[in-house]
Amino acid sequence: MKKKIMCIVTAAMMAAVLLAGCGGNRSGGTETQSETQKPAEEPAAEKPAAEEPAKEPTAAYDAASFDAKEVYTPEEHQVTTVYEGCETFTQMLDREENKGKGYVNARIGDQDVLLVADQTYEYEPGKNAAIDAEIFYYTDEGPAYMDYVEAGGTAYPLTVKDGLLYVGGNHFMIKYTIKGDRLDVSEEVYVQYNENGDASYYYRTGDSAFADHDASEAEAAFERMFGELDEESVLFFDIIGGGAAELPRYEYPEDDAVLSAISDYMTNEISQDYEPAGVSIPGLDLVDRDDTDPEDVKVWGYFSVWNYDADGDILKMSSGGAYPGLFHVKDNKDGTASVISFDRVADGSDYTPSAKKIFGDRYEKFEKLSSDDEAREKARKETIKRYVEDNGLNISAYQDPGWDPVKLQ
Repeated sequence: MKKKIMCIVTAAMMAAVLLAGCGGNRSGGTETQSETQKPAEEPAAEKPAAEEPAKEPTAAYDAASFDAKEVYTPEEHQVTTVYEGCETFTQMLDREENKGKGYVNARIGDQDVLLVADQTYEYEPGKNAAIDAEIFYYTDEGPAYMDYVEAGGTAYPLTVKDGLLYVGGNHFMIKYTIKGDRLDVSEEVYVQYNENGDASYYYRTGDSAFADHDASEAEAAFERMFGELDEESVLFFDIIGGGAAELPRYEYPEDDAVLSAISDYMTNEISQDYEPAGVSIPGLDLVDRDDTDPEDVKVWGYFSVWNYDADGDILKMSSGGAYPGLFHVKDNKDGTASVISFDRVADGSDYTPSAKKIFGDRYEKFEKLSSDDEAREKARKETIKRYVEDNGLNISAYQDPGWDPVKLQ
């Protein structure tokens, strides 16, 4: 059943007021009540009433003594994914012992990793999420195990947003990054409730301690971090050996929001003109670019999209084509961009007139680029090679129909 993330904060806090602990293998902390006494009141009867203990006020906020393990205590984990002896992530996915597990490629921090989950669940129709996963990365010897993460329930699917991995539950949220070969905390926040339902919030960053942040700051961080979750950032897992896509989606590899938006447009929109394939890989051969107006960044180029299916260790091109023209893109100045429109060069007898109109005084440069098949093929090969390397694929060549395979190395 699909879980709506945006309702999490409200639901979590309402539930927490009613229940002192959290579900599953998580437990909320409680405050200890001392045995203080209050004076007995004089009743009307001759016999004085027995003294009754009075409850102490809620214990004071004490971040210095806070123990996160009281709220977030993953069980001892034994690695179940077989990876020894594999040279690539693809070989791991080919192992019979790993059939039925969920997998997804992701970039966390500065590392491309593979997350493998023992179990997944349907988050949306046809899309599976997971609440726990083993994380693998590349070394010179091949894939290696890095760490294991576990969320607090299906309302908190594993999420990657802005290069950070979110792992959460009713009473906690942790944002991880990766530094080198280690999973590292970027931010973490917790809430504990005593038996009266009173909340105490705790917060720290990777560079600070819980004691460095007061109660109001911690509560604000708690609300902010839960508010950052969105359904678009949920990790969706394919099933090993269960009809999962053999090839990961192509992602533009550079830190350029404008070109990334154009790349996505090619793979999401233009590729729809063709029959579905394992992966669509665009070609962005640029003629010129004008960033003067961030509301309308103009990018002229010889754009293309090529669709491939894996056949053993060869990417075989099944369809594709060239789309020269001019992209209008809005730079949102927040690390994202959006395609406004695409002025495409016409086909047939209208090709040259429309190209001259679109490219203007850049037409000569465009004509030179469009006629240089060797340069564009070289760029295509480098794009495929980087895609294969970034995703750890066991691919050695690509091949166009009727042509010999082109070795990537």
